Amino acid sequence: MQEGDVSCKEGSGKGGANALRQWQRAFDAIDDYVTILDLDKRIISANHSLLAGLQVELGKIVNCKCHEALWGRERHCRVCPVERVLTDRKTHTLEVENRRLGKTFVISASPIFDDNNVVVGMAHVSKDITARKEAENEVVKARLELEVRVAERTRELSSLNERLHAEIVERKKAEVGLIKRGTELDLKSRTLEEANIALRVILKAREEDKDELESRVLANMKKLVLPYLEKLEKSSLEKSQQGYLAGLRHNLEELVSPFSQKLSSPLLNLTPREIQVANQIKEGLSNKEIAGFFNISLRTVEFHRENIRKKIGLVNKRVNLRTQLLLF
Repeated sequence: MQEGDVSCKEGSGKGGANALRQWQRAFDAIDDYVTILDLDKRIISANHSLLAGLQVELGKIVNCKCHEALWGRERHCRVCPVERVLTDRKTHTLEVENRRLGKTFVISASPIFDDNNVVVGMAHVSKDITARKEAENEVVKARLELEVRVAERTRELSSLNERLHAEIVERKKAEVGLIKRGTELDLKSRTLEEANIALRVILKAREEDKDELESRVLANMKKLVLPYLEKLEKSSLEKSQQGYLAGLRHNLEELVSPFSQKLSSPLLNLTPREIQVANQIKEGLSNKEIAGFFNISLRTVEFHRENIRKKIGLVNKRVNLRTQLLLF
């Protein structure tokens, strides 16, 4: 197979030249790196994307073997889709990392047949998926970090629950002892009653600590986790990645749902963006500075401020919003 072999029902000439130019323009319009190889894996032709990406001229790589021109190797690749095509005449695809270029590619090789169904060459296509791989790695990293944080919070809650359970058991033991010895001595009865009151105070304090911890978990969920989930949901993800993200959101909501209805902190009624704006207000930033920070309009910042005032009960009150936010 030779570069430029084009057949036309009306023969060669101007029509054949036009067809060849149209074929070349279509060939060069492909964004992926494409080469046409002969049966000896030598390059017959390459599109503009490959020549520009590798910064080489077509004349310098024509008749070079693909592993020499594309990978800078003297010997063919250990895992080569082209070799498989020559074996079974089917298309083969694999993912490789080109350390010389610092990129990741999905490489496919497909057979080219003549009119007699004989393989006369191969089409070698390299698709740059570096950006996608980096995005996938970032998602995995973020998910691992979330898992670590959730595990830490889970351990804290588990430890707290164990302590509370132990205290309840001790209180029950004390109550049983009071019942058994209540008729024996008034002094012992009063002493045990005082101990029981002390236990109630401890349990109340522990319950308040538990409620505070749950409130902090929910607030941090809205402020630190949900905004990133929403950004990921609005980004261009593959269908499988969208499924992973939806599962992650569902699992996080399941983790905090048992205690989310018990808490009534005013800040929990704010949207993720309102929480972000409220934090900037607490830091003393002006409306203009907040608008620049989030790349939103000044009017949008003012809209968020009004919503925050309404949700924390500052409607028609001459109270400084930042002063009030610092109390939370």
